[in-house]
Parts: sequence; C-alpha cells; structure tokens
Amino acid sequence: MQIMEKKNQICLLFVAIMLLKGTCAYAQRVFIDSVYYTLDNTAMTAQIAVQSNNTAVGDIVINDTVTYEGAHYAVTSMADDAFADCNQLTSIVLPQTLRNLGKNAFLRCTNLTSCIIPDSTITEIPFEAFWKAGLIEFRVPEGVTYIEQRSFEQMPNLQRVQLANSVQKVSPWAFYILDALQDPIYNDSMFVLMPMNYQGTYTIPTGIQTICSSAFYGCTKITSLTIPEGVKRIEHYGLMFSLNAVIKTLHLPASLEYVTPGAIFGGSLRKISVAEGNTHYTTWKDMLMTINMDTVVCCPAAINAAYTLPESVVHVAASAFSVSAVDLTMTNVRSIGEYAFEANSLGKYDSNRHYAIPETVEEIGDEAFYRSYSMEQVTIPSSLKQMGEQVFADSPKLKKAVINSPMIGKGQFRICNNLEIIEIGDSLREIGAYAFHKCPALWYIRMPKANAHFRAIDGVLYSADTAALALYPCKHDGEEFVLPEEVNTLRSSSLRAVNLRKLVLPKGLSQIENELFGGYYLGNDVSAVIDTIVAPMMSVPATQGNPFNLLNQAQTLLLVPCDSLAEVYRANSIWNGFNIQVDSTLLELPEKEPEVETQPDDHSVQFTWPAVEGASYYTLIIWANEERTEKICTLTFNSMGQLVEIDFSRHAPARRAKNTTGTFSFRYNGLDENTDYWFTMTASDENDAELFNASGSFATLGANTPTDIEDVQRDDVPCTKVLRNGQIIIRRGDAEYSIQGNQLK
Repeated sequence: MQIMEKKNQICLLFVAIMLLKGTCAYAQRVFIDSVYYTLDNTAMTAQIAVQSNNTAVGDIVINDTVTYEGAHYAVTSMADDAFADCNQLTSIVLPQTLRNLGKNAFLRCTNLTSCIIPDSTITEIPFEAFWKAGLIEFRVPEGVTYIEQRSFEQMPNLQRVQLANSVQKVSPWAFYILDALQDPIYNDSMFVLMPMNYQGTYTIPTGIQTICSSAFYGCTKITSLTIPEGVKRIEHYGLMFSLNAVIKTLHLPASLEYVTPGAIFGGSLRKISVAEGNTHYTTWKDMLMTINMDTVVCCPAAINAAYTLPESVVHVAASAFSVSAVDLTMTNVRSIGEYAFEANSLGKYDSNRHYAIPETVEEIGDEAFYRSYSMEQVTIPSSLKQMGEQVFADSPKLKKAVINSPMIGKGQFRICNNLEIIEIGDSLREIGAYAFHKCPALWYIRMPKANAHFRAIDGVLYSADTAALALYPCKHDGEEFVLPEEVNTLRSSSLRAVNLRKLVLPKGLSQIENELFGGYYLGNDVSAVIDTIVAPMMSVPATQGNPFNLLNQAQTLLLVPCDSLAEVYRANSIWNGFNIQVDSTLLELPEKEPEVETQPDDHSVQFTWPAVEGASYYTLIIWANEERTEKICTLTFNSMGQLVEIDFSRHAPARRAKNTTGTFSFRYNGLDENTDYWFTMTASDENDAELFNASGSFATLGANTPTDIEDVQRDDVPCTKVLRNGQIIIRRGDAEYSIQGNQLK
C-alpha cells in the first residue's frame, strides 16, 4: 500500500513539473543566429525579443521559421523596443510570416541604412518605429493601412520613401524633420510630405484626394502651388507653409469638400480663391468662407486691413485669423475656435485697442486670443457659456480685463506681464486654476457687491462671505497684509508670487489648500517672498498637499502664540521648514469691549453705548429674570442709532438720540417701579458677524424706596419720589430734596 502511494506521489510531481513547464514555455528566451527570440511551445511561434545592443550587429536576415531543439517556430511578431539603440545594426530583412512591428522597433538605430519588410505582412507602422534611425530609403510595404505618429521622425539620412497604395491614414507628424528628404512622399490618393527645401513651383499629382496633415509644413521657398481637381480634403496643417513662406496666393479646386480648421497658413499669403462650382466653400475679402457664409475658415496672414464681418458669420473657425494683420469687428459671432486669433494684430487700430468681444459670443476655444500683440484692454461678455484654457495668455500689452462672463478659464491670463487690473462682473462663479499665473504687474481687482460667489475688498478677492481668500494680487500696495478675521480658508494659489514683509493670518484660520503660493504650470513659476508670517491661531490649520510650494520656508519667520503650540508646528512635516518662534503677545486678551451704561428711574431706563467700528446694527434685549428666559422686549437699531424694529411684551414709548462724540442714547419706558431687570446688547456687521456682546442688570426706583440720606428718610415721615424736568425729586412732607439730599425748598 505504501509503495502504491509513493508511485502516485511521483506521478503527481511529474505532472506538476510538466504543467509548470508548459505555463512558462512562452517566456522561454533563446538566442538563435544572432537574434533573441521568445518561443511559444503551444502555438509553435516565435516573437523577436528585445535585443542586446551589442549582439544585433551588421546585416541580419530573419527567416520565416527558427529551429530550436529540433522544433520549428514561425516568426510572427516583434516586441516593443526590439532593436532600439542597436547602433551596430546596419541592415535587416524581416520575414514573410511577420504580422506586426513593435513600438520603437528600430528607435535610434543610427547606422541602420536598410530595412526590408515584405508585402502582405504587417498592417501598421507603429509609434516611433524608426525614430532617429539611419535609413536612406524606405519602402512602405503593401498591406500597411496606417502609419502612426512619429514613426519616421528626425531621420537625418532619409532621402526617399515609397508609400504603398494600401495606406489609408497617416497620423499628424508621422513624417517630421526629414532634412535630407529629396522627393515628395505620396501614393495614388494621398499626398503626405513635401521636402522642406523644395524651391519654385509645384503641381500636386493628379488623382490625389487628400492633402495630409503637415504635408507642406515649413516649405518656405515654394512660390506657387497648383492643387488639381479631384482633391477633396485638406487636413490640419496640410497647407501650413510657415511664417517665412513666400507663396502669396492659393486657388482651391471645385472638388474640395472639407478643409480642416487650421489647415492653411503662410506668412506672405494674401489671397485665397475657390473655383467656380464648389458647393462647400466661397471667399469674402480674399478670406475662405463656408458656402453659406456662416463660418470664417481662413484669413490670409498678409491681409492688412480693418473689416467688419457680415451678419451671416456666426462661427470663427480654429486658427482662422492666426498671425493675422486684420483688425476685425465681429457683429453676430457665437463661437470662436481655438487659436482663432493667436499671435494676431487684433486691436492695432486705436478703435480696437480696448476690444469688446460681442455679447453674441457663447463659446471661446483654447488659446483663442493667445499672444495678442496689440490688445491693451479686453471686455469679456456675460453671454459666454464655455471658456477654454489660456485664452488671453502671453498677451504682452494687455493691461486691463473686464470680465462679465460666468467663468475665467484655466491659465486664462498666464504670462500677461503688463496686466494690472481685473474688473469682475456680478455673474462670475468660477475661476480656473492658474488663471493669473505669472502676472507680475497685477495689483488690483474690482467687482460689484452684487456677486453671489465673490467679493473684492480693497482690491483683494474673497469668497462672497469673506470666509476664503481667493486671490491677493501679487503687486498689491503695501508690504503688510492683514487678513480679515472672517477668513477661515486660504485657497490654492491665492497668494501666488507675493512679496510681503509681513502676512498676518486670522485667528479663525482652519484650512490651507494645496499650492497656496503657486505651482508649476507649463514652466517654472515665480517664488513667493515673505519675511514674517504671524499665526495667532491656537491650533494648526489643516493643509492639502504642499501648500508652501514656491516659498522658501527657511527664510520666513513664523510667529506662534506659545511654546506648546510651537512644538506642535515643529513636529509637523508641512510646517517644520519655517523659522518658528514664539510671540507671547499673540496671547494677550483683546481690548475691553465697549461698556453699556444704564440710568434707571421709577418706570424707565436710559441706555448709553459708544459706536462700534464696522457695526451695521445693534440689538438690545431687556429680560425680566436673571436666567434670561423671560423677555421684556427686543430692540434693533441701525448704524446711526435709529430704532428700526421693536418686539415687546407691553407697550413702551421710546425715544432715541445720538451725540456728537459717537455715542448713542435710548430710553425705554413702561417698566415696573422698584424692580430688577437684566439686559444684553450686541453689535453686528453686515454679515451678521458679532463684533461685541455686553450684558448687565439694573433696578428701577420706587415711590417708597429709601434714600441714603438719614435726615431725609425717616420711618416716621413717609417719602415720595417724583420726576420733574428730567430730575428725580424726593418729597418729605412739604419739603423737597435732590437725590443727593440737598433741600430744594
């Protein structure tokens, strides 16, 4: 029985080993005829593996099959980076059985002069397949339908490319920076690339239907281009010749059906014309328009004039006026595409230097007015529903922006070096990240009080309730910034690139968001400089991410109220980079609150209190008991001390007076004589925040209330008190005395 069990264990072990061997078979890496392969023992296929750059040497021919330990494997695929950086590889022939190339397959093979791929093998030239390779000529095999981006980029020796007719799509920049290219690249239907150094006139071959993206990019010396009938499509950047190009006119065929926005550009281009019979496009003032005149597609860069667009135009296409010298007035435009006025001269005439985007515009794309060279002031309409990124970025003369739109886009005014003032309308509800990135001259923000989301106080932007700091202009006046006590949150980038001697935080600060002083966005940001931060809070505020990025904490003194709190800061990795010191004066009690004086008589009491700075209204409550559960009345006064509201349990005539020294007086009548009362008085600002709270008690006098004067008040002679001409008089018999005991008559 034991022998049988042992045999079973051996069998199970053998099966396990075989199963393990089978599962690992595909990962078996072997070296055959100077090439590494990965073998699949199940499918009996081989993948060309990643090579060692010192083994793939010289001229290599890869056969359809490889043999290993007597078994034959079909070579069907190539791993990503298979021959990347194999600098000693000079030529390679790939097998008929191959079905795909790997990404970066021959990347930086600088000495590879020839690569032969048989027809009817692969269907795609993948990403960076021959990037910086040394090929002189290349034949794209039949069967390839797609050439991916950067496949043939920065190849210094490539002179000719034979493009298979099977190719149906070429990604933008698939062929790029080919300085040695001598012949155009095209097949029977697609024109892909013109050599950049071509000089003179050129006619695109008959039969071409598509001018591919970047086909004429950088061709500065073409003087005339003929586009034949049959061309239906011009892709993005297809006819972008360059800023220095000399070509002046373009004539588009009647067959043309689609021009991708941003397809046409030349620095000297002055006129675009369209053949008669084209059902998709026309021209206006030598600009390319859609046939129904609702969209401006392209304005030649060399047109130098001021125009008002027709009422029919509702769309300005992407890049339509890029680098244009036209000073344009839009009357009924609803959408402005990305880069539409990039690097333009919009506003070069005095009438448009303060440019108002019309109230009809609802959508503006990314970088639509990027690097506007002449615009000094812009007004953004309230009609906007969508705003792209960096719309006015890097506009060197822009000094003021009036923003009536509901949003400010991400990076909208990035690197506007002369932007000084932002005026915000009452509809703003959203400010994109990095909206004022690198705006070193920004010093003031204006906005109406009506905005429900933000408010500006002395040129600084806060949330509507002043609970959060939204933006402190980096060039705001003054070396010291004292945050309002209402602030409890410092928002991201709200103190971007500031230069302050002292920053005083509010006592109620509880939250600091990420990148308070700025963050990196499309390049380095300017560092903030603060000598001293005063932190009177009795607890460490919560933080997000790295709030002190771009602030040199070691050069900033952080003052905190006490030693125990200083130790908490020093133990916190977010805060311990500061020079933390204790300032015990931050623990001092606040100044004594204003006192309320009471002057009671038999049936009334007069309250006197000083005016409180910032108070919008005062509230006075009189109570019948010390526990303050039984209310006599509630009185509300405005900032002038005028009674504006009263809620009482019994009728009480009242009068009010304010003296010239900034104090208020108020008398409340109808109280019971010889009775104790209690009161509370509060002063509040316009946001209902309490500025001070005072409380106390008083007692009214009574007819039989004894005085402190023994010779006036005697048990055997009854006394009474009367109020005459505002003074209390004590009567004993026929004699009258003052409250101090002096006999009056």
